[in-house]
Amino acid sequence: MEFVSAASRAALVLVFAAAVLGKTGNAESFRSFASSVETLGRVSAARAPVLAAGVVLAEAAGALLLAWPATYGGRLPALTGLLTATGLLASFTYAVARALRAGKRVACRCFGTSAGPVGPPQLVRNAVLLALAAAAAPGVWEGGHPSWQARFAAWLCGATAALVLVVGDELVTLLRPAPAAPTRTRV
Repeated sequence: MEFVSAASRAALVLVFAAAVLGKTGNAESFRSFASSVETLGRVSAARAPVLAAGVVLAEAAGALLLAWPATYGGRLPALTGLLTATGLLASFTYAVARALRAGKRVACRCFGTSAGPVGPPQLVRNAVLLALAAAAAPGVWEGGHPSWQARFAAWLCGATAALVLVVGDELVTLLRPAPAAPTRTRV
């Protein structure tokens, strides 16, 4: 279980780090994210950038605290990071589900780049991330000391999972059949 927990923790760190980097890569990425926050969060245009900045800061804090080694500060930093990540994921899942239920078409700017609308793939991704948070919990709480080889392998597995989760929107778009072109009939 220690290996699964470490791999899950690594995946969460890398997914949140990719989200932060994608949203703050340039000013346009952040503006696009703030615009989607305005719609998903049901906040005014004036408050959306502030909420968006808070989300990015919380994601960065969650990633840093989850990556914090137990030898420097015990379990508290990683536990705080895990609770932060879980709270963010629950909030994101609620916002996406609410947008889907209301029939809103808003671009998913979760990683700063995707222009596709939020939909069931984001709900599935968030469910997988919440499951990873649950799988990471025992290792955060118990705080074992695996060998460097086990930690390295766990980070490789976590990086692979993070890569699939981060580019999942694009994968779904590529694998989804293209809509058929309308046929014209002559009368």
